[in-house]
Amino acid sequence: MRKTISGSGGMILVKMLKECGVEYLFTNPGSAETGLFAAVAEDGDLRIAMAKHEGLVSAMADGYYRTSGKVGVAIAHVTGGSLQMAGQLYNAQMAGSAVVVIAGDWTKEVQDFRGLTPFPGLSQAELMRGMTKEARCAYQVSYQPEALTLATARAMREATNPPTGPVFISVSADLLNREGLEAEIGEGAGYQIEGPGAARAQTIEAIARKLGKCSCPALMFGDDVWNQNAQDEAVQLAELLGAPVFSSRQTSANFPTHHPLYCGTYPIEAEFSEVTGLQPDLLFMVGCRGLHGAAEEPTVMQIGPNPTLMGRHYPLDLAAQCNLKDTLPALCETISNLYGADTIELWRNQRAKVSTYAKRLLEREEAVVREHANDDVIHPSLLEAQMATLLPKNSIIIGENPTARTTLLPFGYQQMWRFGGGGGSLGWAVGGAIGAKIGIGDESPVVLSIGDGSLTYSAAGFWSMARYKTPVLTIVSNNESYQVVRQNWAREMPDSQMVQEGKYPGLFLGGPSIDYAGLARSQGVDGERVLDPSELEAALKRGIDCITKENRPYLLDVVVSREGSGHESEWHQGWQV
Repeated sequence: MRKTISGSGGMILVKMLKECGVEYLFTNPGSAETGLFAAVAEDGDLRIAMAKHEGLVSAMADGYYRTSGKVGVAIAHVTGGSLQMAGQLYNAQMAGSAVVVIAGDWTKEVQDFRGLTPFPGLSQAELMRGMTKEARCAYQVSYQPEALTLATARAMREATNPPTGPVFISVSADLLNREGLEAEIGEGAGYQIEGPGAARAQTIEAIARKLGKCSCPALMFGDDVWNQNAQDEAVQLAELLGAPVFSSRQTSANFPTHHPLYCGTYPIEAEFSEVTGLQPDLLFMVGCRGLHGAAEEPTVMQIGPNPTLMGRHYPLDLAAQCNLKDTLPALCETISNLYGADTIELWRNQRAKVSTYAKRLLEREEAVVREHANDDVIHPSLLEAQMATLLPKNSIIIGENPTARTTLLPFGYQQMWRFGGGGGSLGWAVGGAIGAKIGIGDESPVVLSIGDGSLTYSAAGFWSMARYKTPVLTIVSNNESYQVVRQNWAREMPDSQMVQEGKYPGLFLGGPSIDYAGLARSQGVDGERVLDPSELEAALKRGIDCITKENRPYLLDVVVSREGSGHESEWHQGWQV
């Protein structure tokens, strides 16, 4: 099983990565990694996926992991390049994405400072530690060739063992360049550690009894439901209880958004109780990495593989670290055994109007579409409705559009997949979409739904799309505004002069306008601008045909109307140098 390998430090690292099953290296190359890239060129097996900014690189590795389930490996250039990744590594950290970043390091004992290295007294690994899994998984490799293989093995285990997340390795440039080295690779465990199993039987029974005693449990399924492939089990639990399902901040659709038990986002709207006659008195969070806001129910339970963010700002009545794929079926079985078919059917009857409320959410959105059907400017609801109708049902939607309307799009188990950045750091989605398409291959089409404000963070990614002929349909919702910020400001300070006069500093993105189709074309991606509502359907069909039949990327710059308080404002200070 174990074997000795030889070569330069770079070649030892390449052979170790191949041993771990790595096929792609996402990178923006630099000089400190010469030994690694020389080995890549000599070996010829690893595929280089290049981007022109390190933020794109880490997002590509993250997106690749999301759809392939394989560790995304990114190569960064010393401290300067590594820090350029920070915003997107933060997203990977919050999403629990298994990403390994390897960076060359020029720091030496004699010369402890030079360009692009840490300030004296700091290490490259320590600078990046805060962006890694649990803010602890950053390692330094300086002199010993065997440390290359050991650190890589450690990184693969750390990244993939629940709770999953990014790992950083800083490797001496001298070690990568040094020739005539030997190291040992190979292990029976395959560089993985078996994670936690199902919750204990007594814990499962305690959860079942609390669910049985409450009048109406509110269920919330978080990203670890997707990470552990437990969506089917989540649906079974909800249907067994007839309980409403809500979502908080999440990076993937962990429960089907068109399921008759899905009741929108948390906190729960007052209309829910008005329609159903139910007042949830227990919140059961499954696979959630914390809660975005306060827990309002008198009883709170939480289970999942990641205990780090459980109960950090709210009390817990029961909590367990466990594997969800195994725990949820056991919980369903325990509930059935404890309460029997008649009691379970009684619960479902008492909660029958949950589906009425869920249906009302869809009807409410459909009414908005009808209201704006004849607008002169494309309303976001019309774009939403057309996407829901025309996009292939197995599409993967990569989203970075905080105020986009998505109610009519069927996301979740056995529906469309959806992934977002994770931590809210803009600039993820272009790279994420490229990596997602590399990871999924021909299995599903990938659609990038992005706001114009988000796109400008990472528009250099169209070059990578063109180089690797990555068939991604990019749909830009172009309202020339940081709309989510404007809406937040108006909510936080409604009586301020800023809101009352519609003067929002720095939020209007026109003056001058950007030609996003032209920006894409300049990098090799074809596209078009869509202004007229009557042209939208045909444009979407052209884009879909382009990625599904012609196997090439395409961009639609869709000019949409703004929504919410201050939507008419185009004010900006207008000063000039």
